[in-house]
Amino acid sequence: MEPARARKDSIQSRLARGGLRLLARFPWGVLHRLGRTIGVAMFRLNGREARNVCANLAIAYPGVDEMQRAALARQALIESAITFCEMPRIWLSQEDLSARVDPNGLPEAMRALVAEGKGLILAMPHHGNWEMVSSGIDQALPITGLYRPPRQRFIESLMNQGRSIARIRMVPTSRAGIIALNRALKTGEVVAILPDQVPKSAGAAAAVAPFFGRECATMVLLGRLAARYGAPVLFVWARRLADGQYRMEHFLADKDIASTDPVEAATALNRHIERCIAADPAQYQWAYRRFAPVLPGQDNPY
Repeated sequence: MEPARARKDSIQSRLARGGLRLLARFPWGVLHRLGRTIGVAMFRLNGREARNVCANLAIAYPGVDEMQRAALARQALIESAITFCEMPRIWLSQEDLSARVDPNGLPEAMRALVAEGKGLILAMPHHGNWEMVSSGIDQALPITGLYRPPRQRFIESLMNQGRSIARIRMVPTSRAGIIALNRALKTGEVVAILPDQVPKSAGAAAAVAPFFGRECATMVLLGRLAARYGAPVLFVWARRLADGQYRMEHFLADKDIASTDPVEAATALNRHIERCIAADPAQYQWAYRRFAPVLPGQDNPY
């Protein structure tokens, strides 16, 4: 990298880090009002994020009239903006966040499943605020979490700093990270995976399976791990309540999610993610380009 560009990137990183640290000092209510303002602005400006959300909702809910889908898109952008406004405080404030979360029986469910001796896979879709999940789980259990490194390296260090407070060992989506997940399950520990991250392409890391009726690339790692170790899969998400608090929602996946047929396992995975979304569609992260074409003749909705 050229010296001038490197200096520019360094300055931008320092400014961004400073902005995130400032956000971490804001009261929760202020963060929520800020997120609402940003979400409404994003909807009205109809930028890339808003267009992605509208395109995805048109695929997921074709039978819903246009005005209702527009209202859902607006609320989804608000919920997503609130989530991202909350993240600096979650990562950097070092406060005890458990007081903001109703565990709703999740720690007991985790302990019971781990006691079976086959480890446990936590499937955490991008629903509600996935960063709050660490405050509603049993932190006494050893947990290894898989993450995709963000493009901005400074965000990665802040993110890992916050997650380490929750005693979750974070490993990247690399060969070393996959080995760490296998080692954890082999010894009966817990692993956490975001199951709806969009694979780069179908192939070794992905299968083509239906999601809201459209064939799309779907990760196969979770199903392979569940099949290899017989580990139960527990879907978990932190639902934001009207008062700004959170309640953990969770359910045990069906057996077909551990099928040795990658398409069958991926189909089951998507079906379970759909079940999570159905509980509160506005709290799903609809901005991901999950429905990008993967088959010949498929249209590109983006």
